[in-house]
Formats: sequence, C-alpha cells, structure tokens
Amino acid sequence: MSPQLVLTIIGAINVLMGIAIYVGAEGIVSGGAFSQHLINATSITVGTYMHEAVASFMIAFGFVALLCRDMENKSAKKLLFAIGVGYIINLANVLLHVINPEVHPPIPAVIIMLVLTGVAFYSSKT
Repeated sequence: MSPQLVLTIIGAINVLMGIAIYVGAEGIVSGGAFSQHLINATSITVGTYMHEAVASFMIAFGFVALLCRDMENKSAKKLLFAIGVGYIINLANVLLHVINPEVHPPIPAVIIMLVLTGVAFYSSKT
C-alpha cells in the first residue's frame, strides 16, 4: 500500500471519527462511556467539553495527514512512523481506561485505532 494512500485513509477516518465524536459528545458522556454513578449535570458538561476537545484534535490530525499526501515517499514514511508512535501512545492510554472500571472506551473505535496503527507501521517500513 502506498504511503499516500495510507495517509488518505488515516486522514479521512480521523476526520470522520472526529466529526462523529464532536456531534455526539454529550450522548457519549451520558450514554455509557462512564459508570452511571459518575453521571450528573456537571460531569456531563465537563465530559462534553473534553470530548469536543478530543474531537477537534482528531479532525486537525486528520487534516494534517490529508494535506501531507503529496509528500515524497521517504518523508511520507517518516510521517507514517510518527503517526504509528502517536497511536501507540494513545492506545496505552486506552488500555489504562479499559482497566479502569469506571470508564468504558468504545471497542469498535479501539479496533479501528489498532488497525490504523498496524497499517501506519507496515506502510512506513515497506
């Protein structure tokens, strides 16, 4: 898979996931991402703002990948390796949240992130 195609895929998925999280931030907070005893009006407000912040970062990250699609292969592969490292750091944090009984990360999103991590590293080395 060419680095440019992988940057396109990673960029598009991040933009789409970021938009979905931004639009559904309050529903994510009140709909099962946290244990019910933690949910109140204040925690919903804070959680919504935090999800919106994460979503805006995902959208920005996606646009960085999309706007770097025209890089030459060597530079694109370095960027993909860096993206893979970033995903590993994020996945380590997700693992901490999976272990924490009060937080419930969405497993489909975690699987998507794992796949994107593998694709980023694979494409950076081929």
